Amino acid sequence: MRSIKSLILLSFVFGVVTLNSCKKDKKDEDNTPLATISASVDGTATNFNTGAIAAQVSINGANFTSLEGTAENKTSMSIIISGTPVAGKTYSNGASNDEDKPLLAYFVSDDERYFSDDNDQTNPASLTITSVTSTTVKGTFKGNLVYLTGANGTTKKKAITNGKFNLTLTKQ
Repeated sequence: MRSIKSLILLSFVFGVVTLNSCKKDKKDEDNTPLATISASVDGTATNFNTGAIAAQVSINGANFTSLEGTAENKTSMSIIISGTPVAGKTYSNGASNDEDKPLLAYFVSDDERYFSDDNDQTNPASLTITSVTSTTVKGTFKGNLVYLTGANGTTKKKAITNGKFNLTLTKQ
């Protein structure tokens, strides 16, 4: 399952790059701007609003929803969940079913490295859908992410906290 998620994640990297030129100034019914993703990355507030979008896709018969966007410093955040988002549902690495586990990834701007879930129980990756319509999705996310830096198992970590999103939902 992890290799399938990695393949899907890499295919969405292309989508983030493609969508970087898109800008949306729409607002939802609460006058909250759409196309926003924000989070604290190691304590630094970051907006991933360039090209921010939620897309429902089907790959080889499997359905996924991808939430993604890029920051001004060219880092990007990508979150993938299985299936269609469900209002009130929390997807967590602590779930017993792989279909209920989100895949969080933080892409570094200067190379092809990315940080992904480390299954850390002190700040496990999770995503909660607070609202979903046929055209929008809102929610929160958090989690500790890790990047393997060498063959000896050395790692670098990123703590993602206070994550929020309000995105236009499209079907690809």
